[in-house]
Amino acid sequence: MLEPIAELEFYKKQHRYRLRNQWLAHNVSDVLAFDMTPFKQAMIDKYKDGPDGWAIRGQSIHDWLDQHLKGEKPDVPEKWAPWINALLDQQFFDDAEILATEYRVVDPGRSCAGSFDFLLKKDGYIQIGDLKTVSSKKAVATRKAATAQLGAYASMLSRQGIYPDIGVTLVVGPEKVKLIEQSVGTCLEAWEEAWGKFQATQPDF
Repeated sequence: MLEPIAELEFYKKQHRYRLRNQWLAHNVSDVLAFDMTPFKQAMIDKYKDGPDGWAIRGQSIHDWLDQHLKGEKPDVPEKWAPWINALLDQQFFDDAEILATEYRVVDPGRSCAGSFDFLLKKDGYIQIGDLKTVSSKKAVATRKAATAQLGAYASMLSRQGIYPDIGVTLVVGPEKVKLIEQSVGTCLEAWEEAWGKFQATQPDF
Protein backbone atom coordinates (compact mmCIF):
# COMPACT_ATOMS: atom_id res chain seq x y z
CA MET A 1 0.00 0.00 0.00
CA LEU A 2 1.21 3.51 -0.77
CA GLU A 3 2.32 5.61 2.15
CA PRO A 4 0.26 8.79 2.65
CA ILE A 5 1.77 12.06 1.47
CA ALA A 6 3.39 13.63 4.50
CA GLU A 7 1.63 16.68 5.92
CA LEU A 8 -1.27 16.59 3.44
CA GLU A 9 -4.42 16.90 5.53
CA PHE A 10 -8.11 17.01 4.67
CA TYR A 11 -10.65 18.93 6.73
CA LYS A 12 -14.04 17.39 6.05
CA LYS A 13 -16.20 20.14 7.51
CA GLN A 14 -14.57 22.84 5.38
CA HIS A 15 -13.91 20.41 2.52
CA ARG A 16 -10.43 21.89 2.22
CA TYR A 17 -6.87 20.60 2.23
CA ARG A 18 -3.71 21.74 4.00
CA LEU A 19 -0.16 20.96 2.94
CA ARG A 20 2.64 21.57 5.42
CA ASN A 21 0.26 23.66 7.56
CA GLN A 22 -0.73 25.90 4.64
CA TRP A 23 -4.25 25.97 3.24
CA LEU A 24 -4.48 25.03 -0.43
CA ALA A 25 -6.53 27.32 -2.64
CA HIS A 26 -8.46 24.66 -4.57
CA ASN A 27 -9.74 21.11 -4.53
CA VAL A 28 -10.56 18.98 -7.55
CA SER A 29 -14.31 18.91 -6.90
CA ASP A 30 -14.61 22.70 -6.76
CA VAL A 31 -12.51 23.18 -9.89
CA LEU A 32 -14.76 20.86 -11.87
CA ALA A 33 -17.97 22.42 -10.51
CA PHE A 34 -17.04 26.08 -10.98
CA ASP A 35 -19.47 26.58 -13.88
CA MET A 36 -22.38 24.58 -12.46
CA THR A 37 -25.71 26.29 -13.02
CA PRO A 38 -27.66 27.50 -9.97
CA PHE A 39 -30.51 25.15 -10.89
CA LYS A 40 -28.26 22.08 -10.97
CA GLN A 41 -26.64 23.08 -7.68
CA ALA A 42 -30.07 23.53 -6.11
CA MET A 43 -31.14 20.06 -7.24
CA ILE A 44 -27.97 18.51 -5.82
CA ASP A 45 -28.49 20.27 -2.51
CA LYS A 46 -32.16 19.26 -2.41
CA TYR A 47 -31.35 15.55 -2.31
CA LYS A 48 -28.17 15.72 -0.22
CA ASP A 49 -29.36 15.36 3.36
CA GLY A 50 -31.68 13.06 5.28
CA PRO A 51 -31.65 9.29 5.85
CA ASP A 52 -32.08 8.61 2.13
CA GLY A 53 -29.90 11.46 0.89
CA TRP A 54 -26.94 11.00 -1.40
CA ALA A 55 -24.47 12.20 1.26
CA ILE A 56 -25.14 9.38 3.76
CA ARG A 57 -25.50 6.83 0.95
CA GLY A 58 -22.17 7.78 -0.58
CA GLN A 59 -20.34 7.96 2.74
CA SER A 60 -21.68 4.60 3.93
CA ILE A 61 -20.82 2.73 0.74
CA HIS A 62 -17.43 4.41 0.38
CA ASP A 63 -16.59 3.51 3.97
CA TRP A 64 -17.59 -0.09 3.37
CA LEU A 65 -15.50 -0.34 0.19
CA ASP A 66 -12.48 1.23 1.87
CA GLN A 67 -12.55 -1.39 4.65
CA HIS A 68 -13.28 -4.21 2.20
CA LEU A 69 -10.30 -3.33 -0.01
CA LYS A 70 -8.05 -3.22 3.04
CA GLY A 71 -8.87 -6.87 3.68
CA GLU A 72 -11.27 -6.27 6.54
CA LYS A 73 -14.72 -7.82 6.79
CA PRO A 74 -17.02 -4.87 7.40
CA ASP A 75 -20.67 -5.37 8.18
CA VAL A 76 -23.06 -4.66 5.33
CA PRO A 77 -25.59 -2.02 6.44
CA GLU A 78 -29.02 -3.42 5.65
CA LYS A 79 -30.17 -0.17 4.09
CA TRP A 80 -27.36 -0.20 1.54
CA ALA A 81 -27.13 -3.97 0.98
CA PRO A 82 -28.56 -3.79 -2.58
CA TRP A 83 -25.68 -1.48 -3.55
CA ILE A 84 -22.93 -3.36 -1.71
CA ASN A 85 -24.07 -6.79 -2.85
CA ALA A 86 -24.04 -5.52 -6.43
CA LEU A 87 -20.40 -4.47 -5.94
CA LEU A 88 -19.53 -7.90 -4.58
CA ASP A 89 -21.29 -9.68 -7.45
CA GLN A 90 -19.51 -7.53 -10.04
CA GLN A 91 -16.14 -9.05 -9.05
CA PHE A 92 -14.09 -6.16 -10.44
CA PHE A 93 -11.71 -6.29 -7.48
CA ASP A 94 -11.13 -10.04 -7.66
CA ASP A 95 -7.49 -10.95 -8.34
CA ALA A 96 -6.41 -7.30 -8.08
CA GLU A 97 -3.47 -6.02 -6.06
CA ILE A 98 -4.74 -3.08 -4.02
CA LEU A 99 -2.19 -0.27 -3.96
CA ALA A 100 -4.19 2.47 -2.21
CA THR A 101 -7.67 3.37 -0.99
CA GLU A 102 -9.15 6.77 -0.12
CA TYR A 103 -5.81 8.32 -1.02
CA ARG A 104 -5.01 12.05 -1.00
CA VAL A 105 -2.96 13.62 -3.78
CA VAL A 106 -1.76 17.16 -4.40
CA ASP A 107 -0.36 19.50 -7.02
CA PRO A 108 1.51 22.15 -4.98
CA GLY A 109 2.15 24.32 -8.02
CA ARG A 110 -1.56 24.70 -8.65
CA SER A 111 -2.40 24.73 -4.94
CA CYS A 112 -4.93 21.97 -5.58
CA ALA A 113 -5.60 18.60 -3.97
CA GLY A 114 -8.09 15.75 -4.06
CA SER A 115 -8.73 12.17 -2.97
CA PHE A 116 -9.34 9.13 -5.16
CA ASP A 117 -11.14 5.98 -4.05
CA PHE A 118 -8.81 3.20 -5.15
CA LEU A 119 -5.61 2.36 -6.98
CA LEU A 120 -4.94 -1.20 -8.03
CA LYS A 121 -2.91 -3.37 -10.35
CA LYS A 122 -4.78 -5.92 -12.42
CA ASP A 123 -3.82 -7.83 -15.55
CA GLY A 124 -0.55 -5.91 -15.62
CA TYR A 125 -2.19 -2.46 -15.66
CA ILE A 126 -2.31 0.16 -12.93
CA GLN A 127 -5.88 1.41 -12.60
CA ILE A 128 -7.04 4.48 -10.72
CA GLY A 129 -10.68 4.64 -9.79
CA ASP A 130 -13.58 6.62 -8.46
CA LEU A 131 -16.76 5.14 -7.00
CA LYS A 132 -20.06 6.84 -7.79
CA THR A 133 -23.23 5.84 -5.95
CA VAL A 134 -26.63 6.60 -7.47
CA SER A 135 -30.19 6.12 -6.30
CA SER A 136 -31.65 3.82 -8.96
CA LYS A 137 -30.90 1.36 -11.76
CA LYS A 138 -31.95 4.04 -14.26
CA ALA A 139 -29.41 6.44 -12.79
CA VAL A 140 -26.67 3.82 -13.19
CA ALA A 141 -27.37 3.72 -16.92
CA THR A 142 -27.22 7.50 -17.36
CA ARG A 143 -24.27 8.29 -15.05
CA LYS A 144 -21.30 9.60 -17.02
CA ALA A 145 -17.64 8.82 -16.49
CA ALA A 146 -15.59 10.90 -14.05
CA THR A 147 -13.08 11.58 -16.82
CA ALA A 148 -11.61 14.93 -15.79
CA GLN A 149 -11.72 14.00 -12.11
CA LEU A 150 -9.67 10.87 -12.74
CA GLY A 151 -7.30 12.90 -14.89
CA ALA A 152 -6.69 15.26 -11.97
CA TYR A 153 -5.86 12.40 -9.64
CA ALA A 154 -3.60 10.70 -12.19
CA SER A 155 -1.77 13.95 -12.87
CA MET A 156 -1.14 14.53 -9.17
CA LEU A 157 -0.17 10.91 -8.57
CA SER A 158 2.46 11.11 -11.31
CA ARG A 159 4.36 13.54 -9.09
CA GLN A 160 5.09 10.53 -6.91
CA GLY A 161 6.42 8.55 -9.85
CA ILE A 162 3.27 6.45 -10.25
CA TYR A 163 1.65 6.46 -13.69
CA PRO A 164 -1.76 4.78 -13.97
CA ASP A 165 -2.73 3.23 -17.29
CA ILE A 166 -6.50 3.13 -16.94
CA GLY A 167 -9.08 5.39 -15.31
CA VAL A 168 -12.09 3.57 -13.88
CA THR A 169 -15.46 5.04 -12.98
CA LEU A 170 -17.36 2.46 -10.94
CA VAL A 171 -21.04 3.37 -10.82
CA VAL A 172 -23.24 1.46 -8.38
CA GLY A 173 -26.95 1.58 -7.74
CA PRO A 174 -29.36 -0.87 -6.14
CA GLU A 175 -28.64 -4.30 -7.68
CA LYS A 176 -26.73 -2.82 -10.63
CA VAL A 177 -23.15 -1.80 -11.42
CA LYS A 178 -21.62 -0.11 -14.45
CA LEU A 179 -17.87 -0.09 -15.08
CA ILE A 180 -16.45 2.63 -17.33
CA GLU A 181 -12.81 2.24 -18.31
CA GLN A 182 -10.84 4.96 -20.12
CA SER A 183 -7.24 5.55 -21.05
CA VAL A 184 -5.50 7.83 -18.58
CA GLY A 185 -4.40 9.94 -21.54
CA THR A 186 -8.03 10.79 -22.25
CA CYS A 187 -8.57 11.62 -18.58
CA LEU A 188 -5.49 13.86 -18.44
CA GLU A 189 -6.64 15.80 -21.50
CA ALA A 190 -10.06 16.36 -19.92
CA TRP A 191 -8.47 17.60 -16.68
CA GLU A 192 -6.16 20.03 -18.46
CA GLU A 193 -9.08 21.41 -20.43
CA ALA A 194 -11.17 21.81 -17.28
CA TRP A 195 -8.29 23.44 -15.40
CA GLY A 196 -7.75 25.90 -18.25
CA LYS A 197 -11.41 26.93 -18.22
CA PHE A 198 -11.33 27.30 -14.45
CA GLN A 199 -8.16 29.39 -14.53
CA ALA A 200 -9.67 31.70 -17.12
CA THR A 201 -12.27 32.74 -14.54
CA GLN A 202 -9.77 33.49 -11.78
CA PRO A 203 -8.65 37.08 -11.04
CA ASP A 204 -5.13 38.16 -11.89
CA PHE A 205 -3.07 39.40 -8.96
